[in-house]
Parts: sequence; C-alpha cells; structure tokens
Amino acid sequence: MKKTLLALALALVPAFAFAQSASFAGRASVEADYKIMKGLHLSVGEEIRSNDNFSALGSLRTTVGMTYKPIKYLKVGLGYTLINPWKNGKEIELTDGSTTTYNGFWAPKHRFFADVTGIVRFGDVQLSLRERVQMDHNGDSDMNIYQDPRNKVALRSRLGVKYKGWSMVEPYANFEIRTQLNGAWGSTSGSQQTKKDGVTTYYAYTPAGYTHVYNDRYRGEIGVDLNFGKHHTLNPYLLLDYLSEYEIDTNKKGTRLYSAAYTNLFRVSLGIAYTFSF
Repeated sequence: MKKTLLALALALVPAFAFAQSASFAGRASVEADYKIMKGLHLSVGEEIRSNDNFSALGSLRTTVGMTYKPIKYLKVGLGYTLINPWKNGKEIELTDGSTTTYNGFWAPKHRFFADVTGIVRFGDVQLSLRERVQMDHNGDSDMNIYQDPRNKVALRSRLGVKYKGWSMVEPYANFEIRTQLNGAWGSTSGSQQTKKDGVTTYYAYTPAGYTHVYNDRYRGEIGVDLNFGKHHTLNPYLLLDYLSEYEIDTNKKGTRLYSAAYTNLFRVSLGIAYTFSF
C-alpha cells in the first residue's frame, strides 16, 4: 500500500516542477447521502471555498447528485452544481460611463456532470478509474465570449487507490487530469499595432471558434476516510494542483488580440468533508 501511494506521489513531481507561482487555499463541505435502494443513492451537499492564499471567500457550491451501482465493478452518476462565485473588487461600468467596484456574489454558474467509474479490488486494496464529463454554463452578461465559451466542457480522468483493510480508517490517493474540450481559439494577421493611448499593443484577430483542446490541470490528492459507525464519515484531505490555463485577452468584438499565453500556477488546498449516510 505504501509503495502504491508513493508511486502516485512521485508521478506528480514532473508536472508540478514547472509551476511558475504558488498559492494556498481551503475548502469545507457537508453532504447527506440517502440510500434509495440497493446500489442507488441520492446526495445533496454544500461546499465553501476560499480564494487563493485565503484572501477572501471564493465561492459557495450546492450539489445534487445520484449514483447507481448495477454491479460491484461499475458505478455511474449524474449531478448538478450551482456555483456562486464571490467577487472582491469587481469593476462594473455604469450606464453613465463611469465605473464602480462591487463586492459580493456575482453571476452564478451552472455545472452539469455525468461520470462512470470502474472498480476492482485486490485483497484490501481497491483501485478505481473514473471518467467524468462536465459542462459549466456561465450566465454572466459581461463575459467576453471570444475569451471563454459560455458553455465550457471538460473531461476529468481520475485514477485512485484506497486501502480498505481497516473498518474505521481508509487512506487513499488519487491522480486526475482535466482536459478542456472547447477552449477559445483564433488567428492573428498583420503586424503589431498600437492603440491611441500609445501604450496598448494588439494584433488583428480572427476567432476560429472553440476548438482548443488541452490539459489545463493535473491534480494529486491524498486523504483518509474516517468512518464513525454506519452514518458518519469525516474526510480530511490535501489537494496538489498544477494549473496551466490558456488565457486569451481580446476586445469584446473579437477583432483585436492583446495577449495569449499559458498561465501556470501550483496550488495547495486543505480540505475537510463530512458525510451523513442514511
């Protein structure tokens, strides 16, 4: 078991070594899991997340999901998450042309997801492979659709190992790759130009739709499930994320490209989750 966990941890090192900056964050959640019938479960949960370096509230997330396990080797799931992002100092343009700053919840996002998990067990060691497809709908009327799709689609592939030799304590480790399936893309033409301010430079830009497919996050996770009887589970965990997001900065008409580059970040997140099963 220890060798398996170490191998997963070492697999993260090459990816994390290229991170250009680092941050810390935290999250906490509670969940109720109701067994409708054998193999069929309904769950409802609430999660709170911080911003990077605990600078402010990040978001509140409410999730409703259902899982079904037709056989012991296979589990399928469907779910929905309402994501309420907290904006700290967001600049808003008023009708008279002036600007102001806003602090508070802003433009909820809607996440729909479906997944399938294969499960095998070798003695007390359980291995799993989960493939999840998710779509995030952004209803923000101020968003620039030439920088991000309004409906962002991603594939999350997760490999996990869990030790189930003890009834109360179940340590585990996961490694996940998230692939963006419809990132914004385009092409430039002509030479670099300068705006009237004499400072801002740009290129003529032609959007090519949402055709950019790339891996934007590599995640390692270690944690333990602490089972207190049949109904209560406490799950402290640690997330190690290497983020490599492709960021495009254009005008809202999609005719000028100011910049386009990968932004790399290494984030460490501490988490705690509680589940009540009944």
